[in-house]
Amino acid sequence: MALARLPAQFECSAEVDLESVAFLSQMIALVPGIIYVFNHQTMSNEYSNRSIAEMLGYGPEEVKAMGENLLPTIVHPDDFDRLAEHVGSLQHLTAGEQAMWEYRAIHRDGREVWLRSIETVFTRAADGSVLRHIGIAFDITAEKTAELSLRKLNAGLEERVRARTQELQVLNNELEARVVARTNALQSASRELEQLSYVAAHDLKVPVNNMLSLTHMLEEVAGEQSDEYAETLAWMRDACDQAAQKLEALVVVAQANAMPDAPFVEVDIAAVMDRICVSLHYAIKESKATFQIELEQKTVRFLPQEVENILQALVSNALKYADPARPPRIAVRCNRRGGFVVLTVSDNGLGLDLPRDRDKVFGLFQRAHVTPSGAGVALYTIRRIMERIGGAIDVKSRPGAGSDFCLSFPCNEEGDR
Repeated sequence: MALARLPAQFECSAEVDLESVAFLSQMIALVPGIIYVFNHQTMSNEYSNRSIAEMLGYGPEEVKAMGENLLPTIVHPDDFDRLAEHVGSLQHLTAGEQAMWEYRAIHRDGREVWLRSIETVFTRAADGSVLRHIGIAFDITAEKTAELSLRKLNAGLEERVRARTQELQVLNNELEARVVARTNALQSASRELEQLSYVAAHDLKVPVNNMLSLTHMLEEVAGEQSDEYAETLAWMRDACDQAAQKLEALVVVAQANAMPDAPFVEVDIAAVMDRICVSLHYAIKESKATFQIELEQKTVRFLPQEVENILQALVSNALKYADPARPPRIAVRCNRRGGFVVLTVSDNGLGLDLPRDRDKVFGLFQRAHVTPSGAGVALYTIRRIMERIGGAIDVKSRPGAGSDFCLSFPCNEEGDR
């Protein structure tokens, strides 16, 4: 077996197999990177394979001839300070440990070439300091170019996104301002329309009432006229009476859609019921109605007059739609459920066929019962009022078994305006 010595720069006198040297030489030539041995005393390369010529345009002999000027020559000036830090950090590597860093090198023709070096300690001096390190450097220019292009593209996209976001914010602010202005305009128009509706309905009441009075005056002399005259007069009276009821209902609806702008207060329910019983004294006495008042919650937060109007309308309906076979029995209960105060008015009257008539119960100018007559606005008005304050009204009923009307009032101040 033929023997040979390694190159003198490795300072090794051991004889090695020539076949092994040939094998190593072939392997080194095939490695797609720069294999080098760097001397820390001379700060120069002692060895590099031929790949450096392909990457940087310098031959091995040229690199060796550069000596201590190698690094200042091939390392990019902007990365040179980092190089000193990296070389110093190699002193702290333990046996078998590796260090990696990426830097720019200057090609012989002046181009920038990105390299990634993986290095480890090769030999140490007697004091343990690093004498040489061995490394392999790979050309990562394509990778870095793509990475930098991607960063540039991302930076451009981020800038475009920021610019677009600012444009959208401006447009959003403008849109919000226009929405606020439009909302204010619509609210103003709505208030004006409500006022106009109220004034128109209220003003129409005068001539309609005058016509109704005129029919009564003509009726006084109806006995002196023909039967045809009396029939026509009765028809006119009924028409005027219906018109008066409709106008009165419209006034009530207009008032419900434009409640007074006053602060909500705690309203004593028992006191309100006392006033209602006085107001409906004759109807209560005539029907022999009885009342049951159970108030776990004594007050409800709302406008006093509106609470009285609502309760009086419900009690009036209970008296109006009482079952002829038994005296009216009306129960008023109030308690707190979750975030609401629930006020319930129950009766033992005719009841409602809800599967058939639920839509009519709270509809405007709609009635579930044919008799007795009515305008069909009370429950509609109550529903509108309750919805405007964030509350609700619901009904439970069966024909012949009476009805339960449940009013849910917000028990905090969210419903206040």
